[in-house]
Amino acid sequence: MLSFGESADYERLELPAPEPTGSGGIAVPSSTLESLAERAFSDIAFFMPIEHVEAIAALLDPASGSTGADRFVARHEASDADRFVATQLLRNAAIAAEGLLPVCQDTGTAIAYGWKGSLVSTDGKDESAIASGAARAYAAHLLRKSQLAPSSFLEESNTKDNLPALVDLRQAAGSEYRLCFGAKGGGSANKTALTMESPAILEPSALEARLSERVAALGASACPPYRISAVLGGSSPDQALYVLALAGLGLLDGLPRSGARGGTGPLRDPEWERKLLEIAASTGVGAQFGGRGLALDARAIRLTRHAASLPLATGVCCSAHRKARAIVSREGVFLEKLERDPGRFIPASLPVLPDARKVSLDLPQRELGRLLGSMRSGDFILISGTVATARDAAHARFRRLVEEGRPLPGYLFEHPVFYAGPTEAAPGMASGSFGPTTAGRMDAYMPLLTSRGASLVSIAKGGRSKAAAEAIAGAGGAYLACIGGAAALAAREHVVSSEIVDYADLGMEAVRRVVLRDLPAMIVVDGSGRDFYAELSRRP
Repeated sequence: MLSFGESADYERLELPAPEPTGSGGIAVPSSTLESLAERAFSDIAFFMPIEHVEAIAALLDPASGSTGADRFVARHEASDADRFVATQLLRNAAIAAEGLLPVCQDTGTAIAYGWKGSLVSTDGKDESAIASGAARAYAAHLLRKSQLAPSSFLEESNTKDNLPALVDLRQAAGSEYRLCFGAKGGGSANKTALTMESPAILEPSALEARLSERVAALGASACPPYRISAVLGGSSPDQALYVLALAGLGLLDGLPRSGARGGTGPLRDPEWERKLLEIAASTGVGAQFGGRGLALDARAIRLTRHAASLPLATGVCCSAHRKARAIVSREGVFLEKLERDPGRFIPASLPVLPDARKVSLDLPQRELGRLLGSMRSGDFILISGTVATARDAAHARFRRLVEEGRPLPGYLFEHPVFYAGPTEAAPGMASGSFGPTTAGRMDAYMPLLTSRGASLVSIAKGGRSKAAAEAIAGAGGAYLACIGGAAALAAREHVVSSEIVDYADLGMEAVRRVVLRDLPAMIVVDGSGRDFYAELSRRP
């Protein structure tokens, strides 16, 4: 059932081959699993799957369509904004492939799914060996540590090594150990949804309506263009979520396209995959800045179910799709080949952001708010100047200051607030990979801050709640969105300087003063409170 590709898709690693055992089995030492995991997590931080890069490139040339419609579909004509974002993502991939700046600032939760053949023997320390390899990769490449561990039911702190990893190992037949390594960022993980539906939705128009609701709710906050996956059915809710994860990783691409009556196996439905793509194109969100390129491809998986239960799970993989398969066999240790030269897809003539106007962020904040407020949601700009980075943990501290009757930090009044948590800067670099996090997570703080004249202009990705948009506009501010998934490019070309100025103990969530130069952005919430993404969702 699992799709692990052909032998040509893999490279043999310079690791000791497993020792053969009796009855055709193999013995795999923990050190091999640890080294394999370190190499895999190192690779996926900087390189993406070949077919994923090809799919992004197809947005630049819809006529290329796709003879491999199972891999990606680019049937719809892309907008100028779609083509601009796609080109930026390809340029980002090319910079990341140099091996210094990760593809995305959110280097994600380290994930490993594995299937251990019954004839494979180990010392039983497989999970800890894989986790140790992940930790070594994150430390060696200055990848962002994003995992928070609880000290009580409500209190938590950063583990500072990106552990624990999610390692899910299962028994399988045969004499091979098969693994799939992935890095899942918070933005895309947060778009996972599971509901227990009534069997009444097993009717085309009802199911299409429910999926349309789910796709419309995705928006741009998880860094499209996406792979959208949907799983209908499952013997339990957790089975539906497990299959959803495997579908997103492409591990179920080889499932049969139809099932025998009375059969028990899962199936993949190309017709519903096409419907998902058509729904995504119709949202108008596009590849973040408007258009028809919200989704690159889709997976629709149907499972068996209990007669009284019908799980429906949906989720996405973002534009920084990171995964690599591996096979450990009698012949050696093999890791999936990733795209090492994304630059070959970059067009000779780079598209520009349509009608983009240059804006200085160093204006007094109320003056900047008035300037941005005079523009309309959906307008494109190139922003330069100083911002203060602050995300979830810092905003929680701002709220505590207000609750305690203490003044807010001056930088909240002096500079726009950019919701970001970059990776550590490599030697000689002004910043590590630098990109926006999801705006919506800070919505609850906006009335508190803007009513005090703080955080009048904010910068992130995705849309905002109605209450947040009203708070921003009511205070004479604006909200801008930047391209998610282009963090290496931003660090290389748009970050002039970066320094920690507050809350250093928060690690990647510390407040930084960052100077930007000509970073592409779009006005999402304007001076009247209009929200670009909300307006799209209200279209007939």
